[in-house]
Amino acid sequence: GSPANLGITELNNAAVSIARATDPVNGGLRGAPKFPQCAMLEFLWRAGARTHDERFFNPTGLTLTRMSHGGIYDHLGGGYARYSVDDHWLVPHFEKMLYDNALLSRLGAHLWQVTRDDEIARVTRETLDWALREMASPNGGFYSSLDADSEGHEGKFYVWSAQELDALLGATAPAMRELWGVSERGNFEGKNILNVPRSPAQVASTLGIAPDELESLAAAARNTLYASREARVHPARDDKILAAWNGLMVRTLAESARVF
Repeated sequence: GSPANLGITELNNAAVSIARATDPVNGGLRGAPKFPQCAMLEFLWRAGARTHDERFFNPTGLTLTRMSHGGIYDHLGGGYARYSVDDHWLVPHFEKMLYDNALLSRLGAHLWQVTRDDEIARVTRETLDWALREMASPNGGFYSSLDADSEGHEGKFYVWSAQELDALLGATAPAMRELWGVSERGNFEGKNILNVPRSPAQVASTLGIAPDELESLAAAARNTLYASREARVHPARDDKILAAWNGLMVRTLAESARVF
């Protein structure tokens, strides 16, 4: 048909097709590698807002939750890497892009308006905090990206040994190792990419503590590990200031300020 015939029905039909194509366990599109596909997720969210149909909200919420539990999310500093090489968001290509983070945090703000999910609110805020802290130019505007590698190794800045966690976290180390899936063997070249393999509620139940107690332990541990990580050699930053990407981030900050 002609473009004039493109209406709500066609948009909803497209959303149904996209929702069917999503990974029902891990979110995103099926298979690997997995990219965030922010525009697609925003399209589904809008179809949900339009129709109040759970089939559209659910894949969007699942994707953002699974990403926020995966290694693609920086559990200490906030912000999402560009994509994961596997189908469950564990091992990222560690580069962080301004545009992805602008779009994902905007999606988080939109999702939170529907779900009121504390975890979505936290990772959205952490991601915006990351942009303001690490990507903002003193002259105004936001830089473009952070490299994946430092000291010649991809991800070196972001990974941990079990021993490092034990030494830095002391008594809370066992609980945090449980939460962040940290083992002696590691999940990436003998080291650990922090991730949340089981939901925080399940981990709290295993540890015999309340979920909000686990979250306050985790908040303290995040601060400790972040401070320690700051002493490492940082990945290089691309300090180009691109108008379009800045437009995305400024819009997100404006919307999120209103939403939160």
